[in-house]
Amino acid sequence: MIRRIIQTLLAIGFIIYGYFKMSGSEYQKDVVNFGVVGLATLAELLIEHIFINRKRLRLLLYVYYLNLKNEHIRFSMSYLYIIKVDDEYLLVRNSNYGHYQLVGGKYKRLKGTQSLLREKFEAIDDLKLPNKDLMKDDFALFIPAKKAIKFLDWFNEGKNREINHWREFYEELIEGKGNLLSKEKFPYVNYNLLGRVTTPVKRTPGWDCYEILQYDILELLPNEEQYKELLNLKSKGDTNYIKWADKELINCLGHDKRTKTKLYDIGHHTKWALNMKWEKN
Repeated sequence: MIRRIIQTLLAIGFIIYGYFKMSGSEYQKDVVNFGVVGLATLAELLIEHIFINRKRLRLLLYVYYLNLKNEHIRFSMSYLYIIKVDDEYLLVRNSNYGHYQLVGGKYKRLKGTQSLLREKFEAIDDLKLPNKDLMKDDFALFIPAKKAIKFLDWFNEGKNREINHWREFYEELIEGKGNLLSKEKFPYVNYNLLGRVTTPVKRTPGWDCYEILQYDILELLPNEEQYKELLNLKSKGDTNYIKWADKELINCLGHDKRTKTKLYDIGHHTKWALNMKWEKN
């Protein structure tokens, strides 16, 4: 950004100098044209940059502003499974915050990824989260604002990082937190990648920082035997660990309009995932 500003000032400088200081010189036209060509080239690059990033111009401008303040942005990179049986969705209890959400969680920073993040993006660990047990090396970290866009582009390429989505499914439903589904019926899962939900840069209560949350949204495609096991799980009803909720209840974040009562808290990101878009409230 600063380099482009310097180049623009130099191009303007050539034009002004050639026009006012070289009047009558045989080189005046060449100097002015040099400045005009430079300015035109920079304008072309700017237009190309705006076109390529037209869907995230607001993000770009905000990030540039935060860069001027030498700010860092906290990134939390996750994936969520939409598991639907009949007209209800399977939710699990978040052990850290107590609300219910779709099955899933943060990606992991693998060994090779750790050094890349430090060297290329100057990443700093989120020290407010415990880095142990199932939360060890979760993909929650701080990136300088000047590196934020490059970090997002790198992450979304899916290279040199974890891309498998089996781990959280296994930990939350098969072995680990849940023990709800059998390894025999769920040796693997099939799913569709529906898309991605990314929040704008926002201030985070409790963290006192700027933050971007991103979720890859997966639709589980169970085979016949797996679907039967999910039906059996649903027939056992809600527990303290799992809930079955319809879309209306999720969109109201756990408030049941039919009974006019709050049944339990549902995380905002579950609503975003179901609707495939971020919403402020």
